[in-house]
Amino acid sequence: MFRIGEFSQIARVSGRLLRYYDSIGLLRPVRIDPQTGYRYYSANQLPQLNRILALKELGLSLEQISRMLDEKISADEIRGMLMLRKAELERSLAAEAIRLRHIQSRLQQIDEQGAIADYDVVVKSARPQPFLALRATFPDIAEVVATLRDVARTVTARVPAAAREHLVVVAHSDFDDQDLDLEIGFGLTRAVPRGVLLPDRREMTTRELPAAAALATLVRSGPLYQSHLAFGALGVWMEANGYRVTGPCREVFLEPPAQSADADMVMEIQFPVAKAA
Repeated sequence: MFRIGEFSQIARVSGRLLRYYDSIGLLRPVRIDPQTGYRYYSANQLPQLNRILALKELGLSLEQISRMLDEKISADEIRGMLMLRKAELERSLAAEAIRLRHIQSRLQQIDEQGAIADYDVVVKSARPQPFLALRATFPDIAEVVATLRDVARTVTARVPAAAREHLVVVAHSDFDDQDLDLEIGFGLTRAVPRGVLLPDRREMTTRELPAAAALATLVRSGPLYQSHLAFGALGVWMEANGYRVTGPCREVFLEPPAQSADADMVMEIQFPVAKAA
């Protein structure tokens, strides 16, 4: 057996915490010396202490923990609960990491104050073009990215390279985190005879990507979460040069979409424009 200070070192918890657990009946010493009042603990109590600490990490109150221990909750049950909690924390950390990257990117935009020195803006026209695409309302950006990858894989496998050009996304709604009305597909050199089914059975059909007398465009390379830098720079250029937007924005992927939001993506941003009155 070990005195409380020794057991505290072995268990890696404070003596103060052990005294508190004793006072509420959660973890009693194996023996208390009647003459000195010293508390003695056994190494056999480590599993019980670890159960208490694990349940505490799950966010349970000490009263709840006491009831669960009385009901003899098994190690496997606690392990399952901890694995669920671990997955929740991992998702939370991933979400916080994304938020941190977005904050850093916004700070960069503030520092640049709308400068466009890193981008070459080109105004060009576009002819009407056959467009093999799916139009849908997507609940969130994650669903958009997943569909982008499905479309890229499916069309690349089923449509000959000579008949297709780049992957294009046409935005028919305001930018938002949810309920995005988008067309996702490939520009074609010629119409394909039939539609293409995606793995989830949604069908891509051939339609037309409209002509544009003038498109204000720039090419950007970088991770998806930094795309607002290029959009902002293009907006500054359009306003400074007296252009107004006349149609839905297009994003043309000059390289296949990356598998990770952190990976660089090469795309051309296109806004149909006309000279402002």
